[in-house]
Amino acid sequence: MPGGFAPRFAIEAGFLILLGVGAGIADLRTQVILVVVAGGWVLVSLIELSIWRTEGRTASPRVAPVPVEEPELEVGWPIAEPEEEEDEAYPLRRDADVRDAEAEEYTRVIAAPESAKPNDDPQ
Repeated sequence: MPGGFAPRFAIEAGFLILLGVGAGIADLRTQVILVVVAGGWVLVSLIELSIWRTEGRTASPRVAPVPVEEPELEVGWPIAEPEEEEDEAYPLRRDADVRDAEAEEYTRVIAAPESAKPNDDPQ
């Protein structure tokens, strides 16, 4: 019976009371009235048991699992600290005093195309 415990209890209690009163009006002996009311009580108990079994039980609340910290994977090349280079590694710096053949090794001259050369003819 949907609706909760109170209406169901009122119906069951009213049934047992009416069963006892009806057995008393029928001029039954006291022991017979007790057996009839006890039988009614057993019937009500079986109904309550069946209702209790069919009702859904509340499950315990689900607890979230504890997060597991996974080790951080290293991806890619290892990061190397830049090595300190000597100041004389590149002789064409402004503050370098190298102006000899070593400096010419680092210099590359690109020739201009023939069409872009200026004419030697005066006009």
